[in-house]
Amino acid sequence: MKKAVGIVIEYNPFHNGHKYHLDKAKELGDIVIGVMSGDYVQRGEPAFINKWSRGEIALKEGIDILCELPSYYSTQSAEIFAKSSIGILKNLGVTTILFGSESSNIEKLKKILELEKNKEFNEEIRRNLDEGISYPNAYSLSIKKFLEKDIEINSNDILGIEYLRAIKYYDEKIEAQTLKRRAGGYYSQKEENNIMSATGIRKLIFENKSIENLVTKNSFEVLEKEKEKITKISDFYPLIRYAILSKKEKLADYQDVENGLENRIYEMALKYENHQEFFNNLITKRYTIGRIQRILIHILLDITKADTNYLKENIPYIRILGFSKKGREYLKTIEKNNDVKILTSFKNIKKILNEKEIKFLELNEKASIIYKIINPYEDRKIPIIID
Repeated sequence: MKKAVGIVIEYNPFHNGHKYHLDKAKELGDIVIGVMSGDYVQRGEPAFINKWSRGEIALKEGIDILCELPSYYSTQSAEIFAKSSIGILKNLGVTTILFGSESSNIEKLKKILELEKNKEFNEEIRRNLDEGISYPNAYSLSIKKFLEKDIEINSNDILGIEYLRAIKYYDEKIEAQTLKRRAGGYYSQKEENNIMSATGIRKLIFENKSIENLVTKNSFEVLEKEKEKITKISDFYPLIRYAILSKKEKLADYQDVENGLENRIYEMALKYENHQEFFNNLITKRYTIGRIQRILIHILLDITKADTNYLKENIPYIRILGFSKKGREYLKTIEKNNDVKILTSFKNIKKILNEKEIKFLELNEKASIIYKIINPYEDRKIPIIID
């Protein structure tokens, strides 16, 4: 059987750093399988361009099998995002995963994961949280105290720790490898050797500046085609505001909404017609920008705490967005003996999925319909095939 390497991606948009990561993944095995966030991404934002356009780039750049990370996973905290991604890759027979990180030190990340068994370490995190510090900062401060004073743990390192935790949870013999991020960090707008973060590239596009040297030819062509429809979260504010105001009695039921926060969200939505004013007045020291955005997207898309509790332990289905000829042959060898149903179309879907699984398929499809209100695109019923 061919060796499958897994990568977790957003490609929002695909750039030269992503190309480097993908090329390194190809060196590790025969098949590269990507699990890609759909129309919404982990920072709690609508994707810059739709999933099919991003999927087309991914496949043209050499991914063999591309599957969707549904919105009810892709908009979650690092823990759930990583656990669901690894769960999908595990069910597709992946034996190695390659992820980018700031430190690129897998042993250091494993040490941090082991540190969580320390009772005093966890108490230190709670003390930091009680002081109103956001969880990522509370976690990082605690690591500095118990492991290394000068250690720097950034967003991709934290995600890497969650990938390791997920592999341990599934008790899988999946080998994890990490690759040092080239150029700046996740939010960096600095260019190094024709590489810049996706955040920086999005900013350049919004400012109508050239990005041609920062992305591949395939990516540039698709971005040029889509540039009149690029999407940002402020475009969604009228929909988000309506959802908040119309769901007043249910706000506490949505994922990540802590006790009492629902009242503040409602009051701010009632008061502010402008997205920036609403957002600036909603953010506090305790809640990061990413967390607040995830909460708002959960309200918009009807992603509840109850549904998330189920989804933490169950993967309803795996939807394939596209494949190469090599990827199609690989899928044939694994799909019949898989615990999770692999979907390449919605034909006879009620015979394939049970009632609960259909519920979550429909939840994700509804999320894409909402996305298309702001950024219309032609949906596909079958995967993209690259020969």
